[in-house]
Amino acid sequence: MNAENVRMLVIGAGVNGSAVIIKLVSARLDAKVLARGKRYEEIQNEGIIIEDPFNHKRTVTKVPVINRLDPEDMYDFILVIVRKNQIADLLPVLAQNKSPNIVFMGNNLSGPEEFTKVIDKGRIMLGTVVAGGKRDGDIIRAMVSTPLPSPFGELDGTLTPRLERLVKTLNSAGIKATISRNMIDIQMTHAVGVALIGTLAMKYKCDLHALARSTEDLKLYVDGGREAHQVLRALGHKIVPFTEEFMRIIPRFVQVAGMRALLKSKLGEVGLAYHVSQAPDEMRQLANELRALVDQAGLPVPAIRKVLELN
Repeated sequence: MNAENVRMLVIGAGVNGSAVIIKLVSARLDAKVLARGKRYEEIQNEGIIIEDPFNHKRTVTKVPVINRLDPEDMYDFILVIVRKNQIADLLPVLAQNKSPNIVFMGNNLSGPEEFTKVIDKGRIMLGTVVAGGKRDGDIIRAMVSTPLPSPFGELDGTLTPRLERLVKTLNSAGIKATISRNMIDIQMTHAVGVALIGTLAMKYKCDLHALARSTEDLKLYVDGGREAHQVLRALGHKIVPFTEEFMRIIPRFVQVAGMRALLKSKLGEVGLAYHVSQAPDEMRQLANELRALVDQAGLPVPAIRKVLELN
C-alpha cells in the first residue's frame, strides 16, 4: 500500500491533532480530522489556523472534518491524539469501529492495559506527539514540528509492515517519524518527567520564571526524576531514550542550571507552560498514574511523594 492511498483519521483537533492533520492534508493524503462541538464548527467554517509563536507567521488550512466515528467507517490508520484523561470515553467508540490500526499518541504512564481491555491488542499501536503549544480561541499557537523524529511502534516491539507503512506515510507528509521497538518504555519515561514538571508548574500557576527562581523545587524535580527512573526499573521497564540515563551521572547542580535556563526561554514557555496551562486535568491524571506506580514499586521516593503532595 502506497502512502498516496492510505486513508487516515485524526481524532482530536487540539495542538497536536491540528498539527498532524494539516501536514497530512497539505501532502494531499486522504485524511480527515474528528472534532466536536464548537471546535468542529470552527474547523468547518474557518479551517485550522496555526500561528508560529516564535515568528508569528500564520497559516490557514482547510481540512475535511467530521464530528463522529461510526462503526462502519473504515480507515487504514486512526491516530488518537487527545489528553490521557479523555481516552477512556473514546475506547468504546473505537472498539465498535473495525478499522484495523489504532495509534495512541500522547502521554501515558499506566501502560496500554487500559486500551487492551476494550480493544483487540492486535489493532493497537503507539506513538508520540509531534508539536507543542496551546489553543487560543480558534487559533493554535504552536511549534508544528520537533527537531527530533517522533517514535512509533508496536506493543510487542516487533517490526511489522503496517508500522513501516505508517512511518513512511507520516514522513511523506513532512511529519518526522521513526520506528521504535520500545514504545511502552518511551511513553512511560517521557510521562514521568511530564508528571513531575507539570505538577511543579501548576504550583506556580504556570509562571515558569517563578519556578525557575526556586532552587529547591528544581532540585526536587531532578531528585524526583532520578527516583522515577528507579521506580520504572523496579517494575521491569527500560529508561528510553538512553540519553535519559544521563540523569544518574550529571551532577544535580548542572541539571538545575539547565532546567532553569529552559524555563526562562521561549521554548520552555511554548513547550511546557502553554500545554500545562490548558491541561491541568491531564497533569492530575499523570500524577495519579505516577502515584500508582510508586505504590506498586514500594520504593522510598521522598522527592516524588513531596511533589505529589501538591496534586
